[in-house]
Amino acid sequence: MGPSRPHRGGIAQFNDRLAAEIASRGDEPLQVGFKRLYPSFLFPGTSQFEAGPASSNALPILDSLNPLTWHSAGRFIADWHPESVVCHWWHPFFAPAYRGLMSRLPRSTVRIAICHNVLPHESGSLQSLTARFGLGGMDGFIVHSSHDVDALAGLLGQGRIRDRAAEAFHPLYDQFPGADLPKSEARQRLDIDPDDRIVLCFGLIRPYKGVDVLLEAARRLTDLPRLKLLIVGEVYSGRDNLMEMIKLLPMTMVRFEDRFVGDDEVAPYFRAADLVVLPYRAATQSGIVPIAYHCRRPVLATLVGGLPDIIDEGRSGFLVEPGRPDLLADSIRRFFLELNAPLLKEGIEAVAARLSWSRYLDILKELTRNLRAIGYA
Repeated sequence: MGPSRPHRGGIAQFNDRLAAEIASRGDEPLQVGFKRLYPSFLFPGTSQFEAGPASSNALPILDSLNPLTWHSAGRFIADWHPESVVCHWWHPFFAPAYRGLMSRLPRSTVRIAICHNVLPHESGSLQSLTARFGLGGMDGFIVHSSHDVDALAGLLGQGRIRDRAAEAFHPLYDQFPGADLPKSEARQRLDIDPDDRIVLCFGLIRPYKGVDVLLEAARRLTDLPRLKLLIVGEVYSGRDNLMEMIKLLPMTMVRFEDRFVGDDEVAPYFRAADLVVLPYRAATQSGIVPIAYHCRRPVLATLVGGLPDIIDEGRSGFLVEPGRPDLLADSIRRFFLELNAPLLKEGIEAVAARLSWSRYLDILKELTRNLRAIGYA
């Protein structure tokens, strides 16, 4: 249960990819999706949808604002007699809809929340209360970092989540075509000079993503020949400030694409890059790292949330303190001047091998079995 194509974004991609993995094991997943995800006035981007066909197996029957659909969707799922219902949780806004739907399910059905974020990156006391209400209707939880284990315990109590929460990881986003595209061809497609040193910052842009920190770091790197920042993603807030910072840098140093990038276009950006940078101020996990690894690119990220859990320092990437443009600049400089390409390639392969969808599904299935064994369903 959660968004699916044509809803855009990482949660929809994760949902569809997990459903495909379940189906590959011979099970028959029923995907219940949203016919309305957010009211338009609450969505900061240009569109909630992307081009292309809808997910063939997803039934868009849930409306986040219409309680009648919460109950009818719950009854529909109950009539299907599922062993478990797995919902994607990322924002307390959906707590009433999920709680209303779950109330219609028989107690024999295990209710599991995959927590992409237990709480939003910018949250207050009201959101904590709403999250407690929504997650309180679940039997079990999968989280993607130890940081979110603590957040979940803070909301529901350590006793409540003991034996009911499994710590997993964000699997590789391996659905994007072109992940083996030669760098030269990727750069040709994107009109990037083959000799440039390319630092990619990818994904929707909000203050917690720290793009301004990267731009401040770039001011310390103007002496590094042929360095170019490739910043690609739709800006949700703070665009004017970013544009002012870009104006302070050499004209050729930043290429800024303020837009949503569809699935068919994603891989060439990563394959064209030398280094993928996540200068986040806060995070739980990120889908950007699994894309980078799938495209076999090293990552420079900050020591926030679960990012250190999937970055092998010096082998698959590098880690710095958040909010420190000086340290970010130093790491970028060292990467280009002291690069050990064979070691990085070996390290990325090793980490990528651990982040499989098959292993993730094993964790989900084991949690379901454990919940049944201890009598939570």
